[in-house]
Amino acid sequence: MRQTTIALPQPGVPRPRLVAARRTIVLGVLLCAAGWAALAYAQEAFLGHRLSQQVSDLRHQNEVLTAQNQGYHRDISAINSGAADEEEARRNGYSKPYEHVYLVTGTPSPAPPSPKATPSP
Repeated sequence: MRQTTIALPQPGVPRPRLVAARRTIVLGVLLCAAGWAALAYAQEAFLGHRLSQQVSDLRHQNEVLTAQNQGYHRDISAINSGAADEEEARRNGYSKPYEHVYLVTGTPSPAPPSPKATPSP
């Protein structure tokens, strides 16, 4: 039987195959961490964009509601002052006793010519 000796490395020196495996594992972990960080950043950027769009839409809705509220306040002040009664009466065809009412209308459209009946043979 032939005896072979296995060359063991010096104590404290890592084996070459294990060094390559460690490098591969560390590189894989770093790549996974970098991918996770990139995905998290992209997700936050997308969420930030969506939220800024919602803020813009809500500000526009607030502007519309503010304009409507101002119109309602004008209507309420007109009703409280009595001017709304006169306006409503004029819409219904009433006028003050000393006023002359003139109706202004558009010109009537001409009637289309009627087709003349032709005798059939």
